[in-house]
Amino acid sequence: MTASIALAAAGCGDTSSTSTDPAGASRPVSGSATPGAPSSSGRPTTGGSPSANSAAPSGPSDPAAPSQTSGAAGASASQRCAAEKLTMDLAPADAGAGQVYYRLTFTNTSAKTCTLKGYPGVSLIQRDGSVIGVPATHEGSAGTSKEIRPGGTAAVTLHTVNEGISDSPCWGRPDYLKVYPPGSTKALTLRTAQPLVCGDRFTTTAVSG
Repeated sequence: MTASIALAAAGCGDTSSTSTDPAGASRPVSGSATPGAPSSSGRPTTGGSPSANSAAPSGPSDPAAPSQTSGAAGASASQRCAAEKLTMDLAPADAGAGQVYYRLTFTNTSAKTCTLKGYPGVSLIQRDGSVIGVPATHEGSAGTSKEIRPGGTAAVTLHTVNEGISDSPCWGRPDYLKVYPPGSTKALTLRTAQPLVCGDRFTTTAVSG
């Protein structure tokens, strides 16, 4: 059910192929270009080729984007981790009993400690900029603020199910994973063909250690 993230689990497809998107590593989305095929390195790509570093294509407005007045971060703007000071990485799928989980990790690349609290906005994006399915819904409690020291990390868990668990068809594979850190109106993008969402289940936990 394509409307205009995650690695393949058993029965879901290929292994991870990720790269941070906007030109240079993990900068927030600031433009558009026609991307090439997803990277197969399993790590963010920082080389100079357009296919590795082009920004996620522009398209319809992203329903995962928080409003300017959103208080989801639970931290003051001066303390909150800005999107441009974060990178992200998607770990291989952890599957069992028909459930598939992916750990999405944020790394603080700044020289100062910052905080995150709450849920990110997570969408699967096609090459033309259109959104696949719907943004990830929230799973579990919002938790407490997570303090991230320079070079430190915080993570969320994305959740879907194996293909065939539900009568609902799987969604199409993404070209990008687009993520708004909690409280941010700027997004990070990861070039990846994961996750393959099945059973119409696509959720994210709040930020934790």
